[in-house]
Amino acid sequence: MSTRAVAAAVLLALVASIAATARTARADVIAAIAPATDDVRKTIVVGPSGQVYEPDGSGTWTRKSEGGVAADVRGAVVAGSALVVAGKSAPLYRRDPTGWIAMRLGERGKSVIGSGPRPAIAIGKNVFVWAGSSWKRVGRTTANIAALWAASETKIVVATDAGLVRFAGGGFAPVPAAPVVAGLGSGGPTSWAVTADAGAYEVATRRIHRPTVGGAPMAVALVATSSDSTWAFGSTPAGIALARFHKGAWSEAIAPPVAADDSALALVADTSGALLVVTRGGLLHLLPAGAGATWSTGTRAEALPPATPGPGPARGR
Repeated sequence: MSTRAVAAAVLLALVASIAATARTARADVIAAIAPATDDVRKTIVVGPSGQVYEPDGSGTWTRKSEGGVAADVRGAVVAGSALVVAGKSAPLYRRDPTGWIAMRLGERGKSVIGSGPRPAIAIGKNVFVWAGSSWKRVGRTTANIAALWAASETKIVVATDAGLVRFAGGGFAPVPAAPVVAGLGSGGPTSWAVTADAGAYEVATRRIHRPTVGGAPMAVALVATSSDSTWAFGSTPAGIALARFHKGAWSEAIAPPVAADDSALALVADTSGALLVVTRGGLLHLLPAGAGATWSTGTRAEALPPATPGPGPARGR
């Protein structure tokens, strides 16, 4: 082999090694979850390129395949039996037994996946809600969509660039006197938002809540609702904080052990009262329901098939 050929081979090996390292690093970061509000341990975890960690229902999440989404994943939801993920803009991607498929709904623009109990997505200013077997276009907002929550085809709340709106009378109307919001809560059956000044906003009552922990006001970052409670996750000057709103009053709760160099991506509450806090660094903190329960950390495992040449791009049809 010539010197030039040897150099080329070494360069190719180096490039492959760097690419493999980059893929491994990206797989170690969680980009989105598809929450399961019947049992938080069934929540599906997704990496930035569509690496799927499947739950076994006992606290272990296993990745059995590589990614394959041609976008940086920003949201995920299960519609019917299919996992759907979205990047910054259309198309979205649907996972089938053979891999990821580009999913097109005839619209272009920024894509947002909803956080409520009914699967919902927005593409541009158009809102779609899962109707049991297909996506139904329910309406169009007048401003760009930043976040979306839906409990049915008519019970929908949307955070837009122009303010908070909800579905009423066949279209979207402003929520009166609503504050500027930074995001919408997850779960159901009631809609909450996180305000731009770190409060928890109850949409139905139009009330801003400011829970305290350890005598200090909490800067709320995430909100999740279950059948009888609302949970707020955030921080105080003393560190990470968690509070529960139940029967009209807030109470302090034990916060998960989120590291200082990590941050929470998602908070999920299920119907039993169990909680899941997922961090961007890849940790899954679980709190079972019941008095005296303590936090534990779920396990992420790898069970990838042997490497094959190529990985192909997501398919479209």
